Amino acid sequence: MDLTDRTTLQSNCQDLCILGYTNGTYPNGTLGKGNWEPFGIYMPSATEKAACQNAYEPWTETPKYGWWTTYFILAVLAVVSIINGARRLHNLNRIHGLQSPISFHPKVSALFRWASYPQLKAFGGFIPAVGPSFLIFGFLIFSIAVCFLRRPYYRPPNFGNSPLGFRSEWIATAMIPWIYASATKRNFLVYFSGVSYHRILTIHKWAPWICLFMSIVHTWAMIIRADRQQPWWYTMKTNPYYWNGIPALIALTWLCIMSLDPIRNRFYETFYVLHIFAAVVFLVWMYIHLNNLLESWQYMHSATILWGAAIAWRFVVHAFDHGWFKKIPRASVEMLGADAIKISVPMPSNRTWGAGSYVYLRFLSIRPWESHPFTISSLPAPLMGKESDAHGKYGVNQMVFLIRPRAGLTARLRSSLSASQGPLMRSCLVDGPYEGYINKLRACDSAVLLAGGSGMAAIIPVAQALKRASGEIGMSCCQNIRVIWAIKDLSCLVWFKDQLDEVKGLVSIYSTGVVDSKLKLKKSLKNESDISKQSFTPEECFGTLELGRPNIHLTIDHAVRKLSGRLGVLVCGPDSMVLGARNSVAALQKQILTSDESIQCNEIEFFEESYSF
Repeated sequence: MDLTDRTTLQSNCQDLCILGYTNGTYPNGTLGKGNWEPFGIYMPSATEKAACQNAYEPWTETPKYGWWTTYFILAVLAVVSIINGARRLHNLNRIHGLQSPISFHPKVSALFRWASYPQLKAFGGFIPAVGPSFLIFGFLIFSIAVCFLRRPYYRPPNFGNSPLGFRSEWIATAMIPWIYASATKRNFLVYFSGVSYHRILTIHKWAPWICLFMSIVHTWAMIIRADRQQPWWYTMKTNPYYWNGIPALIALTWLCIMSLDPIRNRFYETFYVLHIFAAVVFLVWMYIHLNNLLESWQYMHSATILWGAAIAWRFVVHAFDHGWFKKIPRASVEMLGADAIKISVPMPSNRTWGAGSYVYLRFLSIRPWESHPFTISSLPAPLMGKESDAHGKYGVNQMVFLIRPRAGLTARLRSSLSASQGPLMRSCLVDGPYEGYINKLRACDSAVLLAGGSGMAAIIPVAQALKRASGEIGMSCCQNIRVIWAIKDLSCLVWFKDQLDEVKGLVSIYSTGVVDSKLKLKKSLKNESDISKQSFTPEECFGTLELGRPNIHLTIDHAVRKLSGRLGVLVCGPDSMVLGARNSVAALQKQILTSDESIQCNEIEFFEESYSF
């Protein structure tokens, strides 16, 4: 086909890429010498190639898909931040007894909770709750629509790269800063959005799967494009972009698969180190692969700055809290009854925390490169005046943790205690505290607190704090508190005896094991030097004792029919207990929507505290 024929064909057809389809298709039998025209593939001139690309998404305009992705995420973040900001303001006004200028109708709140609270039981609660799942699925739909709705997916051989490959590439690249921003414990997303770190972490776990999906689409589209044009071996030899993206893809695949809860929990100790290493490898190879084409490094720079700033922020706070590492506390570690470990860390009186807060402990003599999350089971001692403080009675706050040893760090602590004759002293760094749900519960008129086993460590300080501030304007709205604690062995009661004394009458204990209460408690008390050696029954000191497992649904259902106003439900326990409570609260939202006359409360909020992160 001579030049005149080509010009005539191109001018008579609306498809400016038509020339690429007129002289055969691959395979072309080339030996890789760089000129495939004699073998059936048309080699366009620069003018013809430019005309084809300009008609179907020019390469220079493809960065818009990265901006679309960024705008979508920013819009969602803005909406969530505004809603949560209004809720925080409303809660603050409720606590102080003020009329809130911004509030949501109870039925509107019930509608959103009914839609967002439920969680599927598949894979043992492996699938996130509907709320986070909705956001993740919504972004997936947006990404697929942007990536696949517009055609063509490919250009003719030698007329340029695949538009599908570019669209998916920019979507995946634009996600990277947000994935890295949500990775750290101290990040701007938590502060601006008002979403808990637990929820942000859920997004962080699942968003990389969308990034991986788009990366695979990009890789596959580029492979198809190259295979249509020339042999694969020749592409790998002559085009570095085809091989320098492989390390980044492998690192991203590793990050996604190893972050699945069953794998992560099984290999947590090695997971953390390898996770950080893979994240660094991914970032470095993305810099190499992108090569700042079309200013694509701006996304990598954003990810690096956000991640680095969060790490630096955490380090500075860490150093400041420990006197620039000159005042490292020594934790007392001791064994309690019922196979529990008590960790006590002395804190200066000016370092306080709220009920239900958690910290990350890093033991300098036990795998110091790792930190583990623990919920604080104690409250800071109140300052009772200068005279008391001068005598040192209130000069130190004891940050206490109650844990059940499993694998990893806690198993090592148990082994060390078994080999010693008494409590151990270990130097540790304390990262935190990070706020829990106490302020949201203070804005509720009533609270039902559910605990399973050692989950009581997160519940008991919340019960204490709510009782101390009960009905006091400016401190709390919560006037009705009920605590449900399910345990297998009554010897567990000695874990929190002094704290349970303070909330006496509010706690209902459910024992799922064989009950011989006085014998059990006497046996446990022999090893408890700090607890009175008297024998006692649960009924005498703590409240009611029931046999068997608590019926979580009936407990919550009874509360919503007897208590008015806003009800808060906080649960910390096994997955089955958390899942049951979550879905029960979700189901009861429907009765609020339908104005069921048997329901006394007009709002039900759900909060969960995880055993681990």
